[in-house]
Amino acid sequence: MDIVELERRLGNRGKVVKLDESTSLTIVNEDINKLLKRLEVDVHIEHIFTGTPQKHFLRNVIAKAYGVSEDLVVVKSVSTEYGTGISKAHIHIYVDEDTMKKTELKHTLKRNRIQI
Repeated sequence: MDIVELERRLGNRGKVVKLDESTSLTIVNEDINKLLKRLEVDVHIEHIFTGTPQKHFLRNVIAKAYGVSEDLVVVKSVSTEYGTGISKAHIHIYVDEDTMKKTELKHTLKRNRIQI
């Protein structure tokens, strides 16, 4: 996959993905970063009666939404305000694994269960 093919996958902004009866995910923002060869996605997650979704679960959902391999998706952060069932996540989708491993910090890759 190259940067042009990644640009074609844009257009999911505002898309709502229903994860189960009490959890939904909304894609809030998409930005292409040509220098770092990645797509940067901001996500709003509503999980009213459940805990904060785990990173590997979010990787799987985003990979399916964009039609890419789960190995190219890195969840940078997931933050939840105290007492609410609403989280925000920042996610990177890379063109290839080499670029991802050169760009991302090792501890971030370990947290996402990606082999270094």
